[in-house]
Amino acid sequence: MATDTSERVTIALKNLQFKPEEIHLESTQSGSVGGHIVSASFTGQSQMERQEQLWKGLKNQLRPDELVKIVALLTMTPEEIADD
Repeated sequence: MATDTSERVTIALKNLQFKPEEIHLESTQSGSVGGHIVSASFTGQSQMERQEQLWKGLKNQLRPDELVKIVALLTMTPEEIADD
């Protein structure tokens, strides 16, 4: 079941308007999903703006029972990843 949720979240993320360049998700045995998304379209946006855009898109593509399994999704630009 965890894999199914992770796969559905991945598909939903790929369909969002910001076209992620990298998606890294991990699932727990209980089915929780978390990870990070890298997209150049996040450049110039605050974390709040990124998260609002992200969750608005996910709410349009995932069922409520799938949404509650997402524990954290970090939104980063390619430059922010390179700084690590």
